[in-house]
Amino acid sequence: MKKRLAVCALLIAGIATGCNQYEEAPVSEAETSAPQSASIGEITTIPPLVLSPESSTPADNTTPLDTAAPDTVSPDTSAPDVSIPQSEPPSESTDATTVPPIVLGGATTAPETEAPATTAETTASVDKNIDGYRQIGGSGILVAGIGDHYWGIMFFGGTYDYCDLYVKNVKEFQNALPEVNVCSMVIPTSVDFYNPDDYKDYSESQKDKIEYVENELSKSGVTNIKVYDVLASHTSEPIYARTDHHWKPLGAYYAAQKFCNDIGVTISPLEKYKAVTCPGYVGSMYYYSEDEHLYNDPEDYTVYYSPNADKLETTYYDEYYQNGYESNLFIVDDASSYYLTFLGGDEKITHVKTDVKNGRNLVVIKESYGNALIPFLTEAFENIYVLDLRYCEKNAIKFCKDVGATDLLFANCAYTVAGGNCEYFDYIREL
Repeated sequence: MKKRLAVCALLIAGIATGCNQYEEAPVSEAETSAPQSASIGEITTIPPLVLSPESSTPADNTTPLDTAAPDTVSPDTSAPDVSIPQSEPPSESTDATTVPPIVLGGATTAPETEAPATTAETTASVDKNIDGYRQIGGSGILVAGIGDHYWGIMFFGGTYDYCDLYVKNVKEFQNALPEVNVCSMVIPTSVDFYNPDDYKDYSESQKDKIEYVENELSKSGVTNIKVYDVLASHTSEPIYARTDHHWKPLGAYYAAQKFCNDIGVTISPLEKYKAVTCPGYVGSMYYYSEDEHLYNDPEDYTVYYSPNADKLETTYYDEYYQNGYESNLFIVDDASSYYLTFLGGDEKITHVKTDVKNGRNLVVIKESYGNALIPFLTEAFENIYVLDLRYCEKNAIKFCKDVGATDLLFANCAYTVAGGNCEYFDYIREL
């Protein structure tokens, strides 16, 4: 097992470096102390090379969308001096410590692209002998044939020290906001549920670290929104993308439903939402792995428009909560840009004013995994404010006070909670 974990570490080590394929804005003086995470948020080493099904030459008519900020770039700033010893709890197997703290954090960086022209998933032209295919491709991504389709699997790695840093920050927010209902949702990614048995030793357990965080937070009175088992009970449904590192809207719905049930608000059953399905989606796992099996096996992508979608007033601001402009919560109609459909990206502070009149104002602190939750919360809160921890230049505690937050939700995937993106919690708390 140690050998496999060590091999896995070497395979994913290249994730932490690379250059940005998108033009970056100049770094302002105020940004110079923001942390620089060696995270999945920086994976740009693989250009968006799209191989046509017929050949290995680039498809000239396939280019990445440039209509919205990509969810790929951490702020170009200097890291704080945060030295965290890489130790593990005594009860943990020593095998886990063989993987160096290569931070995959955030899991928020798919190069969001236009879907290649293809037929629906059910008629996609794929190999007949899929089950059993195994290949570790670029960026250490495992491409595996499972049942009738190919999956791109990103192995998990993280440390308990980063988990402790996350716990510390959530408690600090709770102490500073005693009148606010502070909630934590640590979202597992697909690897725990779909990683083939013969590659289990290549990835650490997300569940172990999630349960560790939840146990530590339970001692403080923070409300844990435990979604791991909820998602585990729906793994036969399309709750995660096969070709992308994000979950799908269906998975986000089940998590949002759990959140709302736990805090005493309600949302509509799924059948009340307008479902829009688009075929032909090929996401980040293909671009990172460069494995044509994923390209040739695109998937369907279904977005659910909330019942009150036409009654929402959505305002987008820059990271300083300035220069606001009104737009739509669902940025792209018909889900044609898939994960960019929600909020259009990560770098904006968003305010959604709903038609609900219950006096509850929610602040969500997240990376891109949290984006897909927002449409399912619009029936439960009067106002929703969304901050991305990597693109926020406002003191987040003061922000919560200024907007009259009654509820605060930390909604981040396990890569962030157990990885270097945790340093951003310090940053936005201390600004």
